Amino acid sequence: MSTIKKINILENMTMQKISAKSICLNCLNFRNSPVYLESIFKGMTSLGSAYGSTRKDDGICLKNDVYLSADDWCEHFSRASN
Repeated sequence: MSTIKKINILENMTMQKISAKSICLNCLNFRNSPVYLESIFKGMTSLGSAYGSTRKDDGICLKNDVYLSADDWCEHFSRASN
């Protein structure tokens, strides 16, 4: 096995570990409740609803001020208490 292939396999394993634990869905800075999203995006209900299935678990990152997938991650991750 080439060195490059070994490195790629290790990087993929590392990314899987990071994303499995440190994804936005588990972050203190992530908000994805339908009530919150509809309060932030005024008029959203005219296009549909934050309760819709198409957005899945997407939400807002308060730290980066972006709308993104709950499966994303970044260096600002801070575990939310349950």
